Amino acid sequence: MRGQAQPGHRLVGRGAERERIGRILAGGAAGRPAAAIVRGEAGVGKTRLVRELCTEPELLVLWGSCVHFGGSSVPYAPVVGILQDWLQAADPAEQAQVLAGADELASLLPGVRAVHDVPAGRLVPVVDLVLNRIADRHRTVVVVDDLHWADLASLDVLAYLITGFRRQRLTVLGTCRDEDLGVGHPLHGWLADMRRMPSFEEIRLERFELAETGAQVEDLLGVLPDIDLVAQVQARSDGNPYLTELLVQDLSGVTLPDTVPQGLREALLAAWHRLSKQARQLVQVLAVGGRPTTLDVLAAVASRQGVDVTGLSACVTEAQERGVLAMGTADPCWFRHPLLAEVLYDGLPPGQAPDIHAGYLDVLEARAGASVAPDLAVHSLRAGRIDEAYKWSRIAAEQAANLRTPAEEVIQLERMCDLWEQASPALRGSPADRTALYLRTSAVCSRVGRNDQAIELAGDALGMIDSTRDPLVASGILVDRGMMRWHRTEPIEAVMVDLGQALDLSGRRPESSAYARALAAVAWAENWQSLPIAVAHANEAVRVARAAGSDRVLAAALGYRCSVLAGSAPEQALLDGREAEQLARASGAMLEWLMAFVWQVHALRTLGRRTEATDLALRGYSELAVPGRDMLGYFLAYLGTDGLLEAGRWEECQAILRAALAARCPSIPGAAVRLAAASLAVRRGRTAEGRLHFDRARELIAENFVGIRETLAAGGAEVLIAEGKPQEAVDWLRARLTRPGAAPTPEDDDLLVLYANAAAELAQAARDVGDTASATRAVAGLEEILDSWPWEPFTRKQTDASVQSMRSALFHAEVARCRDDPDQASRWQRAAQACDAVGAPWHRAVAQWRYAEAAIAAGWPPTGVAEPLRQARRGADELGAEPLLRSVESLARRVRISLREPEPLVVPDREESVLSALTPREREILAFLVTGRSNGEIAKDLVISDKTVSVHVSSILRKTGTTTRFEAAALAERLADPGG
Repeated sequence: MRGQAQPGHRLVGRGAERERIGRILAGGAAGRPAAAIVRGEAGVGKTRLVRELCTEPELLVLWGSCVHFGGSSVPYAPVVGILQDWLQAADPAEQAQVLAGADELASLLPGVRAVHDVPAGRLVPVVDLVLNRIADRHRTVVVVDDLHWADLASLDVLAYLITGFRRQRLTVLGTCRDEDLGVGHPLHGWLADMRRMPSFEEIRLERFELAETGAQVEDLLGVLPDIDLVAQVQARSDGNPYLTELLVQDLSGVTLPDTVPQGLREALLAAWHRLSKQARQLVQVLAVGGRPTTLDVLAAVASRQGVDVTGLSACVTEAQERGVLAMGTADPCWFRHPLLAEVLYDGLPPGQAPDIHAGYLDVLEARAGASVAPDLAVHSLRAGRIDEAYKWSRIAAEQAANLRTPAEEVIQLERMCDLWEQASPALRGSPADRTALYLRTSAVCSRVGRNDQAIELAGDALGMIDSTRDPLVASGILVDRGMMRWHRTEPIEAVMVDLGQALDLSGRRPESSAYARALAAVAWAENWQSLPIAVAHANEAVRVARAAGSDRVLAAALGYRCSVLAGSAPEQALLDGREAEQLARASGAMLEWLMAFVWQVHALRTLGRRTEATDLALRGYSELAVPGRDMLGYFLAYLGTDGLLEAGRWEECQAILRAALAARCPSIPGAAVRLAAASLAVRRGRTAEGRLHFDRARELIAENFVGIRETLAAGGAEVLIAEGKPQEAVDWLRARLTRPGAAPTPEDDDLLVLYANAAAELAQAARDVGDTASATRAVAGLEEILDSWPWEPFTRKQTDASVQSMRSALFHAEVARCRDDPDQASRWQRAAQACDAVGAPWHRAVAQWRYAEAAIAAGWPPTGVAEPLRQARRGADELGAEPLLRSVESLARRVRISLREPEPLVVPDREESVLSALTPREREILAFLVTGRSNGEIAKDLVISDKTVSVHVSSILRKTGTTTRFEAAALAERLADPGG
C-alpha cells in the first residue's frame, strides 16, 4: 500500500451535523434567518465543516476571523473581514447603494468617506443596516471564525444581527473552540444570551470514532488503509481530524514511523518541521507577532533576527502548501491553525521571544505609532521593556475611552495596575496616582458589569488609604463600593455596611462634600428599607452639598433625594431630578446622571404622566447607553420598554429590546431588560422565548434582590400563566407576597392583580373538569391572602388615581372570576372602561374579551357583546397579541358573532351595475350588511337610529332586487370590490 496525503481533501463523516447546518442554510436562503455556532476542541474540523457547506454558488458567503493578541482581542476584526469580503465581490453600483448613509464605517473600512466623532454604539446598527441591505440583494451567509477570540464590540454586532432576525435571507454561522473558554470568558455570557433566541443553535463536533478516522485516512492517502494503521492513527490522534491529517501527511507504508510525535505539540509541529529552514524561521517570527501580519512588517522584523528575507513570498507559499499557513491571500498572512502559533511561541529558546518582540515593537512604533498602541503595549511587555509597556497601555486605554469601548479600556488599565510597582516612578506617578488608577479601573469594570473585579479593585484602593489621615477620600471609596455591591445585587443590609462606614468617616467634617455624598447615599438605602428618617437625611444632604460647592456631589445628593421623594412628593422629586440631570451631564458623572433619569421617570409615573415618563426614559437611554457601552444606562431601556408595553407601542418596544438584548447587559439592567422581553414574548404568543428570557433574568440577579423584586415576581407569574401552569404561578406569587419577617409594601398591590389572575385560572381549570374541591381550594387561597392584607388594596400606593382605579378594577374582576360570582360581566365591563381611560390597550382588550365571555356565560344575548368582542379583536390584532386574538376569535365562532370589519364598497365602473344606483349612505350600510351586522349594531356605529337603518335596508333591497339582507350582502360581494 502506498499513498501520500494532500492539503486539499474531502470532508468525511459529520452526517448529522451536515444535515443540521444544511437545513439552517436552506432556511436562511428562503427568508427564515437563523444562527448556529459550531463548537468543539481545536482541530476537530469546525472551520472545515462550515467551509465545506458554504460552497453553493447561489450563496454569498462573507467570512471574518477574530484575532487575539497579547491577552486582548482586536476590535471589530471579524466585522472588517466580512465587509472587506463583500467589497471585493460587489460592483461599484452595489457598493454605492449598500453604503449609502453608512459613512460611519470609515472608522472600519478604508475608502468610505470619513465622519468624525462617531459614537461607538452607532457602528453596531450601521453594520447591521449594511448587512441587511446585502441580504436584500443576495442569499447571504455571514461566517465568524474563532469566536473564542472575539472582541466585545464584534459580539455586539452579532447579537444585534441575531436579535433582529425577521424574514431576511440571512444565515449567521460561527466557530468556537471550547478549550479557550475559561471561567469569566465573555463568550459565556454572550452564548447564554443567544441561547434565549429562538433562531439560534449550537452544534458540537466530537472527535472521530475509529470508522470515521479510517475514512479520513483513506481519503488522505488515496488508498484503503490497513486496519492496524488506522488503529495506530486513532490511538495517537485520539480521533482529532487535524492531528490525524498531520500524522498521516507524507506517510508511506502500513505503519506510523516511531519518530512521529506522540502529543498535540509534536503533531502540530510536524508540518512546520517539514518546511525549509528559511520558511521555519519566518513562521517562528510570524508566531511572535500574535496576529495576521503584513509581509513588509514580517520582513523587517525577521531581518533583524538574521533571517534571509529575499525569498519571503516563496516561503509563505511553501508554508501554505504544507498546510502551516492559511490558504488564500498571503498578505497579511497567518496560520492555518492558530494553535500552532502558540506551540511555536512556547517552543522558542530562552531569550529569543523577547528579542523578536523588541523587533516588532521598534518596527511597528516607527511605521504605525499610536495607531497600534494595544499591540505595542503587548510587545513592550513581552520584550521586558516595562516603562514602554506602561506608556503604551496608558495610550491604548485613552484611545479605548475615546472610542467608548470600556471592555477594551479595562484590559489596558488592568495591565497598568499590574505593572505599577515595576514601572519607573517618574512615569507612573505618585501613590495618589496609583489610587486614582485603581479607582478608575474599578469604575470602568463596574460600567461593563464586572462587578466582582470592580469591588476587589475598590477594596485595593481603600487599602492604599490611611483612613485616619484621609477620612474623606476613604469615605468616597466606600460609597463607590457600596453602590457596586448594589449593582452586584447584594442585600441592602450589606450595601448599608459600606455606606454607614463612609458616613462615620466623613462625619468628622460634617460640612464637607464627602459627608453630603455619604449622607445622601445612606438616605437612598434607608428609603429602600422603608425608614422614615430617609427624607430628613436626604434634605440635609442637599443642604450640605449646596454649601460645599461641588456640582458632582450636588448632582448625587439631588438624585438620591429624588429617589426618596419620587413616591411621596413627586413634584419636588421632579425638580430635584431635573437639576441633578443638568449638573451630572455637565460634570460627566455617569451614575448620578443615570439616577437623575431613573427617579424622574418614577416621579412622572406617580403623577400619572406615563407618556412623559416613557419618553424621558428613552431619551436617557439614548444619551447614556446608545453612544457607548455603559451597561447601567440600559436600565433606562427597561423603563422605556415597560412604558411602551403598557401603552401598546409594541413595535417600538421590540426594536429597543432588540438593541438592549444585543448588548448582553449583566446584573440589574440585563435582568430588567430580559423581564420586559419575557412579557412581550408571552403576550405575543412566543411562550418558549418568554421562558428563556425569564430564566436568564434569574441567572443575572440574586433571588432576593429588592431592586426589581416586583418586576421579577410579575415576570415569573406571566410566564407560568402563559405556560398553562396556574398552580405554579399561585405558589410563585404567594412566596413573594407572604415573605417571612417582611410585611407587604404598597407596591405589592400590583402583584395582587396577577395573583387573582392565576387563582382565577386555577379555579376555572378545576371547574372545567368538574373538580369542585380544587376550585374551592383556589378560592380559599385567594381569600386567605385578602384577609391577611394589611390595608384595602390599591389605596396606599402613591400613584395616579386613574392607574390605581384600573388596577383595582382588574383585580376585583379577577376575584369575581375566581369566585364565579354572578356579577363578573359588569366587573369586566368596568375594568375595560378603566383601562380605556388610562390608555392601556392590552389590558383593555383582555377585559373586553373577559366581559363578552362572562356575559355570554350568564345568558346575555350575543348581540349585546358583539361590539366589545370586535373591539377586543381589533386591539389584539393591532398589538400582534396572538393568544388573545385566538381566544377572541374562538369565542366569536362559538356564539356566531361576526368579527369582520366593514370595508368600503367600490362600485365597478359599469352603468349596468345595480350597486351604482345606491346612495353613498346606502353603500355604507350595505358594507355593514356584508359583515353580518344587525340594524342595532349598524345604528350604534353610524350614530343613527335603528329606524333610519331599517329604512335604508329596505331601499337597498328594492334597488338591488333582493328580498333579504343576506341576499343583498351576497350580491355586493359578487359585484363589488371591497376596499378597492
